[in-house]
Amino acid sequence: MNNWTQGDIDTGEINIHYYRTGHGDLPPLVLCHVFSDNGLCWTRVAEALASQFDIIMMDARNHGLSGHGSANLQDMSDDLATVIQALNLNQPAVLGHSMGASMVADLAARYPARVSRILLEDPPWTKHQGAVRDKDVAQRREGFRQYLTSLNNKTEAQIIAFGKQQNPTWHADELPAWAASKKQVSELAMEGLTLGNWSETVAQIQCPAWLIYADGERDGIVKHDIAQQVAAMNNHFTLRHIEDAGHNTRREQFDRYMSAVVEGLL
Repeated sequence: MNNWTQGDIDTGEINIHYYRTGHGDLPPLVLCHVFSDNGLCWTRVAEALASQFDIIMMDARNHGLSGHGSANLQDMSDDLATVIQALNLNQPAVLGHSMGASMVADLAARYPARVSRILLEDPPWTKHQGAVRDKDVAQRREGFRQYLTSLNNKTEAQIIAFGKQQNPTWHADELPAWAASKKQVSELAMEGLTLGNWSETVAQIQCPAWLIYADGERDGIVKHDIAQQVAAMNNHFTLRHIEDAGHNTRREQFDRYMSAVVEGLL
């Protein structure tokens, strides 16, 4: 980690901050985080893969050290496309979690020449196909706002303690970046954030794609029937189910998750 670099990409609207483990001498891999995380929340994954890949961890707009602005899915995947182009990455593999997975899927659908393969950790794909009532959206935004406000009033040490209490199976190395990220989320992060119709996106993806999903009985979003529907819609998809894990799949079953990721990157 001592040799990692960081910088900013000007998208023409805002700056996107990124962290990088290499210098272009290894195959590129871009990592896109979940809502309310930041790029450094991928640290354990990056450390495990840094000897094999040149890894770029970007802060999504309204997160981390990136700039603030409108936050619909297309804006965010455009940011991702701009980062790939600005860093002269030659068709990188791209891995995303939840919100980040939606960005990655949209990138593959709208910018097929920018990516070689994608891996999606529990994207927010449900039977509702993105059709969410205004009332539900408002309630969700208010819930996130209250959650983040409650954490923003705590010190990072207190947030780490809260994280340990709420997520006792997480490795201790996950918590510092996770705690820091909660103080870096703009109030704009939820404003206008829509994740689109995932089935339309899935139908357009032309590259190898891995869907890594967890147990619906816990807080995993992708259920078995949705995963099977994705595979039936597009034969570019490979499914990997991680047992005894929820939405934060890699944080709850790191070894199993990394086995699936490495297999998907081969």
